[in-house]
Amino acid sequence: MKKLSILLFTTILTTTATASWLGTDTKVGSIKLNAGQATFAEKTTPLILLDIGGNHYWNNGLLIGASFGLGYAENPTENIDNKSMLDLNGHFRVGYSFAEAGKGFGLFGIADLTYLTYSRPNIINGQLDEKTTFAQGIGFGGGVEYVFDSPWVLTVTYTTKTMKPDTGESFDYNKALVGIGITW
Repeated sequence: MKKLSILLFTTILTTTATASWLGTDTKVGSIKLNAGQATFAEKTTPLILLDIGGNHYWNNGLLIGASFGLGYAENPTENIDNKSMLDLNGHFRVGYSFAEAGKGFGLFGIADLTYLTYSRPNIINGQLDEKTTFAQGIGFGGGVEYVFDSPWVLTVTYTTKTMKPDTGESFDYNKALVGIGITW
């Protein structure tokens, strides 16, 4: 059933993306540097994220897009030496552009798929040790963008999700980011 749902979603998305009844379209690729904060298990830490992707705009205002990013943050957990936390994610957007296709102001909803790797405290035989842990989660969010007439884009996004680690308790992971990038 899950494979059938994915196939149906992909078919609808592809049909919509190629539908001539939506009018002429514009494709805009971008690479962005995002900075902001992440709330990781109720503790906040700065997050830097580089992403690459693009949007498909139609003249009626509809936009559909995707981007894939790699981020770095310092783990706010105490009692660990390795503070590196890596964030690998995919954002899938559906929204509306209020100006000329591929320019101006737009609003969109986000489906966020995130994969984290980080260290966490682990007690073995009464001794504190570090264990590398992986977590994954699917969440949602929203964002706004402004695509300038020059090759610049400015975005603000917020996403929230519940992460399920390979060991330990699930936790909430929220990201609030401001990004600036170049379009082509």
